[in-house]
Amino acid sequence: MSKLVISALIALTMVCGPLKALAAELKIGIADTNAILMNSAEGKRIQDAIKTKTEELSRPLGVKRQDLARQVEEFQKQASLMKEDAKKAKSQELEKKMQDFDKQASDAEKQLAQYRQSQFAPLRQKMDSALEKIAAEDKLDLILDKSTVLISNKSLDVTDKLRRAFSQ
Repeated sequence: MSKLVISALIALTMVCGPLKALAAELKIGIADTNAILMNSAEGKRIQDAIKTKTEELSRPLGVKRQDLARQVEEFQKQASLMKEDAKKAKSQELEKKMQDFDKQASDAEKQLAQYRQSQFAPLRQKMDSALEKIAAEDKLDLILDKSTVLISNKSLDVTDKLRRAFSQ
């Protein structure tokens, strides 16, 4: 048992030793790219366009949702007076309408996601260029997004430099 523990410790030392040396050589920066994108003039314009598109897509769905809810309510009120076959037919009809509504809502979500992606694509390219510029200027091997880092040293933060490079 002790030979196994000693072997494991030796193996861990052999693996972690080179990693520690590698980490000492790596130059890392951390940046809040999302804040830069969303707080830029272009980012705000895109957010407004997405909000408008969302309202445009959701308006007809809201009307359909209300109409469908009204039909379901009416059906529930009349169900006790209906014959079994009529009740079943109406229930199937309403279920089909609900499925159609769900499909339309899903299609609208996909359309909105595609619109969002197409709107932000040029801004992301601009961010990539700014990241490359900062990495080259500061000789950084790696720039991590702040949202993926749990704890960091403030000296690693290159957000302000990136913001300036992005806004040029």
